[in-house]
Amino acid sequence: MTPSSDRPQALAWDTPAAAAAYRDRDMRLARQLIFPAVLDRVGTPPDPGATVLDIGCGTGALALELAEGGGWSVQGVDPSVHMLDIARADRPHPRVDYRRFDGRSLAWIPDGTVDAAVCCLVYCTDPDDLRLAALTAEIHRVLRPGAPYVLADLNPGAVGEQFTTLRYGEPGASYAEGAPVPTELRRLDGGSVTTVCHFRSVSAYTALLTGAGFAAPVTVTPAVAGPDRAAGPGRAPYMLLSTARPGAGR
Repeated sequence: MTPSSDRPQALAWDTPAAAAAYRDRDMRLARQLIFPAVLDRVGTPPDPGATVLDIGCGTGALALELAEGGGWSVQGVDPSVHMLDIARADRPHPRVDYRRFDGRSLAWIPDGTVDAAVCCLVYCTDPDDLRLAALTAEIHRVLRPGAPYVLADLNPGAVGEQFTTLRYGEPGASYAEGAPVPTELRRLDGGSVTTVCHFRSVSAYTALLTGAGFAAPVTVTPAVAGPDRAAGPGRAPYMLLSTARPGAGR
């Protein structure tokens, strides 16, 4: 399915315009539902200087939270130089290092040396299952045995729901695996921007994780409360999949 003809053309992800839109994105629901859950699931650093990898860090919002609120040293990686420019300008921190990568390889990181990894609202933006499989395998490779991996993404069970800060897909529509989904994001000025994400079922996410060697994930959909609740039946806008590299824990 493609966006309606009366909708604005969707932004390409790796552009100055997309980075500017993300700089001004309304992050209320992500901060309410994703950030605390991610911090809870990665836990406290096992030792001073322990590193969490933030894959697809974008403009650095979660990376800064992991450093300030979680006490982690953070390596934030993203394919977009424009997103990283904003992250370095808006969210610098002595324990956060931002780096560009190709979306697939973490070759500069030795095997089994990372203490935790997170990936927030990234898999849904990538149409290429093979690239995501390669990235997931790389994340597995660099994690220490027992280290957690938390993947947060748009909830495939809430397609078409209108939330205060986003809508993932057209109301009443259904999407096949991998299909493009018009996604409307609210801006801080009250306007909105349309991007294109890609639909994947929970089973598709699970297959990517277990195919890379991770344990079967625990999946939760944090509930929205109060005025930020959806106009419809109130399904959660996001889901979190928590897993770990098998092996002795920390």
